[in-house]
Amino acid sequence: MSELEKVRIGKGALGKVVAFRLGPGCDLMKSIEEIAKKENIQSGLVLSGAGSLSQVTLRNVRLFPDEFPVMDRNRIYTPKKEPLELLSLSGNISKRDGESHVHCHITISSGLDDGRAYGGHLIEDCLILSYCEVIIAEITGLEMKRDIDPETRGPELFFEP
Repeated sequence: MSELEKVRIGKGALGKVVAFRLGPGCDLMKSIEEIAKKENIQSGLVLSGAGSLSQVTLRNVRLFPDEFPVMDRNRIYTPKKEPLELLSLSGNISKRDGESHVHCHITISSGLDDGRAYGGHLIEDCLILSYCEVIIAEITGLEMKRDIDPETRGPELFFEP
């Protein structure tokens, strides 16, 4: 079997690009979702993010599941409540159950332990310390949506031209 038999490919073009600055106390995930909705970006990319954070909880897979789907019992949630630098932010914007859905990964560094870096899945309650600059882009000519994958039994990305 070719590896390409398990690959989904979608093609589109970059549309509008939206840059925004978030102020102290903003929730990073909720803000991206709200701005994508306000700008009517239903399929898009989270291109970058930089700034400072006061807290974050990172989600990572800790244990291989005996069978799919990956559940919370297979994950670890790592809270960090300290001065943090947002080193990178990337992901996508799609539709899930008719609503905008943001899927992002984040890399941060800690000011308390010699700049050690941490990464994981972005979830809510990631709060801005002083500011955060984010750039998102619309994808035109391609519908990206989350639906249940028959193999992983989890919400995965599907494409429609």
